[in-house]
Amino acid sequence: TYVTLKVQNVKSTTVAVRGDEPCWEQDFMFEISRLDLGLIVEVWNKGLIWDTLVGTVWIALKAIHQSDEEGPGEWATLEAEVVMKHDEICGTKNPTPHKILLDTRFELPF
Repeated sequence: TYVTLKVQNVKSTTVAVRGDEPCWEQDFMFEISRLDLGLIVEVWNKGLIWDTLVGTVWIALKAIHQSDEEGPGEWATLEAEVVMKHDEICGTKNPTPHKILLDTRFELPF
């Protein structure tokens, strides 16, 4: 299982981890210029021929707080579908039984 994170046409991917309760504990940093968009988090199962999507979470950038320290994170339910508006993802719908623990925050530049 692995996770992809997408924001403002930039995509990052975690390493693939085996098991029923995978844990990545990877940090990703993105430079943001548009706060009207969102962070898209996708969880994927790696396959032999193709990978299958487990679910997606969309987090509005305006909902992410500013902090210089790691927090406890929040559990987010993975959803089966994305909601589109004017060719951009603006949310997700149809919850799956899967959740992901995410610690999202804005750090100000040094």
